[in-house]
Amino acid sequence: MPKHNFDYDLIVVGSGAAGSVAAEIAARAGRKVAIVEENTLGGSAPTLSDVPVGALMAAAHTFDEARRGSAFGLRTATIGYNYPSVKKWKDLAIHRSGATATGEYLRNRGVSVFKGRAHFLSPNEVSIGRRHLTANKFLIATGSSISTPDIVGVGSVECLTPETAIDLLRLPKSMLIIGAGTIGVQFAELFAIFGTKVYLADIKKRILPDEDDEVSEVMTDVLTRLRGVEILTSARVIAVNSESPLVRVTYLNGAVEHSIKVEKVLIATGRTPNVDLGLENAGVDYDKTGIKTDEFLNTSARNIYAAGDVLGRFSKTHSALYESRIAANNLLGKNKIAPNYAAIPRVIWTSPEIASVGMTEKDLTREDVKFHRSTVQNSIIPRSNIANFAAGFSKVLTGPKGELLGATVVAPHAAETINEISLAINNGLTAQDVANIVHPFGSWSEVLRLACAKARTK
Repeated sequence: MPKHNFDYDLIVVGSGAAGSVAAEIAARAGRKVAIVEENTLGGSAPTLSDVPVGALMAAAHTFDEARRGSAFGLRTATIGYNYPSVKKWKDLAIHRSGATATGEYLRNRGVSVFKGRAHFLSPNEVSIGRRHLTANKFLIATGSSISTPDIVGVGSVECLTPETAIDLLRLPKSMLIIGAGTIGVQFAELFAIFGTKVYLADIKKRILPDEDDEVSEVMTDVLTRLRGVEILTSARVIAVNSESPLVRVTYLNGAVEHSIKVEKVLIATGRTPNVDLGLENAGVDYDKTGIKTDEFLNTSARNIYAAGDVLGRFSKTHSALYESRIAANNLLGKNKIAPNYAAIPRVIWTSPEIASVGMTEKDLTREDVKFHRSTVQNSIIPRSNIANFAAGFSKVLTGPKGELLGATVVAPHAAETINEISLAINNGLTAQDVANIVHPFGSWSEVLRLACAKARTK
């Protein structure tokens, strides 16, 4: 067969976490690599999501802790904030992330960078405007975009999204958030801490419906009792109408219609994979939920792989980074490996933090897997007393032989604590193995040790 002379060995479509890592790995391996980005180089994590939201949440939690300092004998009655200054802090965090230098960083590592929208013309060719590029292999890492719900008036009322809400210079006096998943709950806490009257609405029967029931119960208590958030569950928002200077939000609870007037509406109902790339021309199988791949991240086109949010599986940056490394290995080498999602943690950056890994009770019940549950409340460990913080728990789910199937930690620094279980699951350890590890006295990790110690076998 004739040998093709392609422009590149690999073209990566998308420069976020799922694309840039693979591009760098391939360039380091001596391949001729190009990366194509339609929007912001570096993806959304450093400029629109993880970094800015994390910076704002850090400011809010620091402010909240300072306000509660009187319990420790501190004089904090006069503490306040200036929100434009808080925004400047967020902007500084974005700047320090190095996102603006992504293009230069990639070029310095031998990657050609093209700005524009890639459209597949065939399995080996894409157009970027009037330019055409060919490659032996492709990695699609185009991520996802904020989805807009089908609600009357959304197009005519200026609603906030998670990407525009981070740039507010003045906080609204009142806000209704549509969607009580991870993003909605984080923003509800953020704005409530800074004094906004927040209504949190979701069509589901509880907030954080993808988490176990206990997580929803703890965060419902924290948001309502400590933050003053009014939670509207089983609420289907059907219309938003401008009644300047306010917005009227109409929703159904059962068959009963209700309405609330607020200053701002924030839509946090999820994201949609970016699949409008001419994938039909490349023979890549996909639907509105994302691109379809095999266990090795290979699409239905033999030379095209996909990773990150465009798969519609996860929405965590660390998952995208992991998949990017896996895809790079499979694109470059003969010994293909499949990603192992069992040990990838999931984190919600509230206070307390919510971190989980492995399967949930809902997952195990749905798959008819026999399991044991062991739960210990934070309030029984010394750290809870020392820090004057009792909300939350640690829970481990184990199989008949004590093998770890999943875990959830709701506590300060849960994102760090959960890595212990991630490591254990990844290496086939049991709950008793974790319980036998000496944990520092006075640390939040003690509650996880106790939960593992309680786990039984049968």
